[in-house]
Amino acid sequence: MAKFKVYYTIELNEVATHIFESNDFEVKLCSHNDEETYVKELAEFQPDAIMCRTEPITAKMMDTCKNLKVIGKQGAGLDNIDMDHAHAKDITVVYAPAGNANAVAEHAVMLMLMCAKRFTYVDRQFRSGNFLVRMGMEHTYELGGKTLGMIGCGRISQLAMQKCKYGFGMNVIGYDPYLTQDKIGDLCELKATAKDVWEQADFVSVHLPVVPSTEHSIGREQFSWMKPTASFINCARGALIKENELVECLKDGTLFQAGLDVFEHEPIQESSRELFNPAHGRHHRAERSELLHQRCQRHRRRLQRPGAQGQGPEAQVLSYFCFVETTY
Repeated sequence: MAKFKVYYTIELNEVATHIFESNDFEVKLCSHNDEETYVKELAEFQPDAIMCRTEPITAKMMDTCKNLKVIGKQGAGLDNIDMDHAHAKDITVVYAPAGNANAVAEHAVMLMLMCAKRFTYVDRQFRSGNFLVRMGMEHTYELGGKTLGMIGCGRISQLAMQKCKYGFGMNVIGYDPYLTQDKIGDLCELKATAKDVWEQADFVSVHLPVVPSTEHSIGREQFSWMKPTASFINCARGALIKENELVECLKDGTLFQAGLDVFEHEPIQESSRELFNPAHGRHHRAERSELLHQRCQRHRRRLQRPGAQGQGPEAQVLSYFCFVETTY
């Protein structure tokens, strides 16, 4: 009996391969990630199934396979698969919508923290030998009390909401035309329009599929609605964004900063490499670090307590600490 053949468009976890091979399946990994290679190797291998992640599964690839029965997507979203053609050829498409939901939610929160703490800037400075970088930091803040705005409030979005609301004490607002307030409860305050979220949030995180109504739907207009110090987070799909407008808004200061996990073209193309320019983003010296301001106010109140000035060395240290922090 002929073995069931599975073709990988990208290397998957060895656990998956072990499951296939232990059940007497034959597995083949592509040699290069482009349609020309896929078509050539599929014609030679003639698989019964194709396993993919975000790589495009095109009509041409399907037509090359005479025995193709199943296309398996490791992850959520089916926008990389020509679903109409698969349906026309009676090819079953399966995916794992909840498989990486928590991982994506955690990644969105990580990008928020990196923006709030200016992680990449600090990392570059520290590695270059500037060990005192933290002493002169601006534009950093804590997440507690800040507002997280979600565009799209599905499974991944709600997991991120839970972490931010209950873990960091953030306020959470969102927009989702398919969700009602009674369904989501007090986890998130739903807004009437997406614009309300863009305008009110300190972090705007998008969690949408790519469909005709959402593709390239986010650009300069939306970024211009944001607060001057707000951050944009995208762990969904790169094609949601007008990438050239994102680059321009980072350059001219319309958008303060962005945390991106996805790009429209992956591997990333030369036109998008400007996103990694460390010069992007505004720097208003009038905007002092919120944390330093809070510290100084706290120490000022302590020093103004009755008898504080007579407490000797401790009061002197606190006074010096306040003076040093507020002069950076």
